[in-house]
Amino acid sequence: MREASMPQASDPATYANADIRLAAVDMDGTLLDDQKNFPAGLEQLLDSMEDRGITFVPASGRQIWTLINMFPGRAGMTFIGENGAVVMRDGEEISSSPLDLGTVRRCVELVRHHVRQGDFFAEHPDSQDGNAQEMEAAQWDGGLVVCGKKSAYIERSDEPFLHAISPYYARTQVVEDLLEVLDEIEHGELDDAIIKLALRSAGDVKPLAERTLGTFKQSHQFALSGDNWADLQMRGVDKGKAVSELQKYLGVSPAQTAVFGDAGNDLGMMSRAEFSFAMANASPDILAAARFVAPSNNEAGVVRVLSSFLE
Repeated sequence: MREASMPQASDPATYANADIRLAAVDMDGTLLDDQKNFPAGLEQLLDSMEDRGITFVPASGRQIWTLINMFPGRAGMTFIGENGAVVMRDGEEISSSPLDLGTVRRCVELVRHHVRQGDFFAEHPDSQDGNAQEMEAAQWDGGLVVCGKKSAYIERSDEPFLHAISPYYARTQVVEDLLEVLDEIEHGELDDAIIKLALRSAGDVKPLAERTLGTFKQSHQFALSGDNWADLQMRGVDKGKAVSELQKYLGVSPAQTAVFGDAGNDLGMMSRAEFSFAMANASPDILAAARFVAPSNNEAGVVRVLSSFLE
């Protein structure tokens, strides 16, 4: 049953007879339900879309290699990964937008400085109660994922952190010093390019993000991509730009494009398609930006809407 606070889904009659050629779909909170499961009927939908020449594009903050692994056996698919920092079609790169290494270095240093883990309680003996103290500690229990085109790099190797990031980063290397990795890239000793920084916190990521990645929001693209995640990329790089690049590459117009999202990192897509859908569970900014509302992620909203386009 839909929660009372959720908006009503748009009547399919309001977008009937559309000639959709491209559908860009966020993953977490949009295509996947709250348990991270694919909706029923997705495989049949993808088969039907392929038969009709409609390009289905997972568009996510997840690593591109993770997205590819999530759709086994579907050769030729197109993916938007790392919140638009890299676009691939049939295993070939269409576009990518590397970060400047100077900013990456400074972010590594800031995260190291502000992160608090086991020593937090000792540093805050005067917290008013145990629950408040635990919640505050979780906000500072974070780590940085330095996202390269070929692999992600992390310094934290404890099980809780690895468990938290593993669903999103299929190719990950634990390193002793992220700054040494950056030096190797700069000197040509490591063949990779950094395209995104992802900050993961065990609690509300906002306080830690504002003091680290968020300090570059005037010069770079900064976004809160969930309760526990924040991202930093080059200015102007987002899912919306990636959708525009795909439209040009495929010869598809905004009038032939549908996009689906639920959170702040989906905002850029909403203006790039005539058929922009906020999930019923979406944040207020997405609901305000989208032209239509799809049923929630727990109601197979994406499958239901795209299936209606095929009727």
